[in-house]
Amino acid sequence: MKNREGYMHRKAKSAVAGLAAAALVMGASITGALAASVYEGKDVTLIVPNSPAGLMSQYAHTLAPHIAENLGARNVRVVNHQGGGGLKGSNILWESKPDGMTFALTNVPTLLVAQLAESPGVRFNATDFTYLGRLQADARLMFTGKPSGLKTIEDVRKLDRPFVFASQGTDEDFYTMVVLADALGYDLKIVTGYEGDADTSLAVIRGDADGHMTTWTQSAPAVEAGDKNAVLTTTFERFDGAPDVPTALELIEDPALKAKMEAISSILVLGRGFFGPPDMDPEAAKELRAAIEKTLTDPATLQEMKEKGLPVGYNSAEAQKENVDRVFAAGKDLTPMFKDAVSKIQ
Repeated sequence: MKNREGYMHRKAKSAVAGLAAAALVMGASITGALAASVYEGKDVTLIVPNSPAGLMSQYAHTLAPHIAENLGARNVRVVNHQGGGGLKGSNILWESKPDGMTFALTNVPTLLVAQLAESPGVRFNATDFTYLGRLQADARLMFTGKPSGLKTIEDVRKLDRPFVFASQGTDEDFYTMVVLADALGYDLKIVTGYEGDADTSLAVIRGDADGHMTTWTQSAPAVEAGDKNAVLTTTFERFDGAPDVPTALELIEDPALKAKMEAISSILVLGRGFFGPPDMDPEAAKELRAAIEKTLTDPATLQEMKEKGLPVGYNSAEAQKENVDRVFAAGKDLTPMFKDAVSKIQ
């Protein structure tokens, strides 16, 4: 009898232990399910509203596999939607589902200046995008081509004809050149329709246009080869890569015009950045921001970028959003000038 009681007692204990173990496993499964990544095994789209042959696409294709790995996603697929100086792809992102499966990389200044100019191509509110982190703030300069014979900004100012500017559309370079021409007193002839920096650069090197605005990273090889001249920077201080090239702010004397140049210079330093549609799912945004930060601060990735000539200057999503709001508010005085510029090419 005692043996049977002992047997039954042991059996009951075993059953209780089994139930407890099952409960633990079930609890772990539920916890694991709740903690699962939004992106685990998913396909994610990275929109680049720029040319497939351009610098932005080089950045995107290099970084996409690293971001996918840090997200736990199956793939981050780069898709180009160029057109309108970056507006086409940005509009597509604006209308995308905010589930985190679609985000973009472009020059953030493009978004701000197009909206400030009340460009008819804008279907978004730049301050309402979900900002995910800055990639790089590359110095933007004005370059002239060797065939133009214009080696300095003073050569441009002394021209007895309009300066022929190659533009890919109403992007930040377009509006910057408009501000510069107004502030420095030279006439401007804008030729649009080019597709990206590579296209405008080729036009300048061939002599189809006098010059264009772009980043130092994009044009440094052509400058070193003697095909282009860097004549002016839009930075607040002289650029280390071209210390003999003056800043626009050095040359502008009128306080009102100088204030406008300071406003657009502040916009330009926002640089290249990642962003998503408005009201993005909070957990997806959190994970994507963390993956981008991990990617852009990883020593191995930074070394790879350096070897490819793709500089990185990461800044957090919080700082990026704060700067966008501040700069957008300060830049509203530029709206009349920008609208006038758009009217001249319509």
